[in-house]
Amino acid sequence: MRTLKFSHKIMLAASLVVVAAFASFALYNDYLQRNAIRDNLSNYLNDVGLVSTGNIQHWLDGRMQLLDNLAESVQDDRSSESLRRNLQHRSIASAFLYAYFGQADGTYTQFPASELPAGYDPRQRPWYKSAAGSNGPGLTEPYLAADPRDGLLITITRPVNAGGALQGVVGGDLKLQTVDDILNSFDLGGMGYAFLVDEKGTVLVHSDKSLVLKTLADLFPGGAPRLQPGLQEASSIDGSARLVTFLPVKGLTGVNWYVGLSVDEGKAFAALSEFRVSALMVTVIGVVAILIRLGALIRILLRPLHVMSHAMGGIAEGEGDLTQRRTIASG
Repeated sequence: MRTLKFSHKIMLAASLVVVAAFASFALYNDYLQRNAIRDNLSNYLNDVGLVSTGNIQHWLDGRMQLLDNLAESVQDDRSSESLRRNLQHRSIASAFLYAYFGQADGTYTQFPASELPAGYDPRQRPWYKSAAGSNGPGLTEPYLAADPRDGLLITITRPVNAGGALQGVVGGDLKLQTVDDILNSFDLGGMGYAFLVDEKGTVLVHSDKSLVLKTLADLFPGGAPRLQPGLQEASSIDGSARLVTFLPVKGLTGVNWYVGLSVDEGKAFAALSEFRVSALMVTVIGVVAILIRLGALIRILLRPLHVMSHAMGGIAEGEGDLTQRRTIASG
């Protein structure tokens, strides 16, 4: 600093003040922008989550109502002919992969028909046991279909009672592919994807089929996020930073499902990165412009001092004319 001229010191000090002012302004705006983007993203994902969970619930409610109607029809008339007619009804056949009725005596009727293991007893199956102790429609946990092309299935069940005694259980199998289609209809603005998990954190539906039946710990090795609303930071398998939130699918009996929404943090805050670059450019341009103007102003203001300094130098060397008057202009 001692080797710098007085004018240079002034310009350096002014530059530091300008940089500090621009930096403070940029940091404050960065903070406001980040919070605003985060709040908007949280509201957007919450809206998408409510729509997707509502669509899933609506889809399942419709199938449960169909199965409830089927159970009432079977309860009114359990004859073989009536049972076949009810199981083959157009609404049932179009809604379920398989529809069936397992009776308390071990008789089993299914449509469409398929090959069953020898000695098949519906009363020993999990879907029958879970429904036998209930009073209304219920859902089973997802399971892999015998045909790999069908993927994961769930079964809607409903007990059939007469005179206070269990007569059997009606059931209908559904593909989770429909839930996959519902979730894939939301691309989250190209920033991420939606997926479905159960209360244990097992992935039931995911755009990457290799991750189905994996756990949240497998999807996010850095730490599994909690099954609750609100943005949570997580690290995905590929190492990218993600923002994740979960919303429950309400109104389901027998299962607890959550729709997960995962977005790329870098893409979500891309606008903030652009703002930072713009703020840096404005700071540089501002500093350069101020230095140019300040340099010109300092030269004008210090011109009288330079004139006096030159005169004093001449006097000190014995060559100055002490009888000469000098006019000092201040600007």
